[in-house]
Amino acid sequence: MKPIISPWLIYFASRADNLTTFFGVITGICGSIAICTFFAGLAGYNEPFKFRKTISKLIIGCVVMTIITIMTPNTETIYTMAVVNEITPDNIQTIGKTGKDVVDYITDQIDKVINENDEKENK
Repeated sequence: MKPIISPWLIYFASRADNLTTFFGVITGICGSIAICTFFAGLAGYNEPFKFRKTISKLIIGCVVMTIITIMTPNTETIYTMAVVNEITPDNIQTIGKTGKDVVDYITDQIDKVINENDEKENK
């Protein structure tokens, strides 16, 4: 029997929050280095933009990483997107709830199964 949601999707969905954190840290590092470079030019050479190319590259990196951080979905969003792909009007009428209730129920069931598997692996 073919699974509704791929096990690989579940694996990568569980790593999405860590990926968002990683991109956020990279953003912070780029921003911090850009500020330190600005002040180094200001203090050492009395020219704040002495290292203009370096500062520009770091600011561009900071902006790109911020956009990637914002656009990376969290675990719940990935599950919701996977479930919504499988929902049909007949499924909703059978359950008798709204579409959001169905998605929430299925997402809760997926989380429950994943948590049970994690507990078994930790024993």
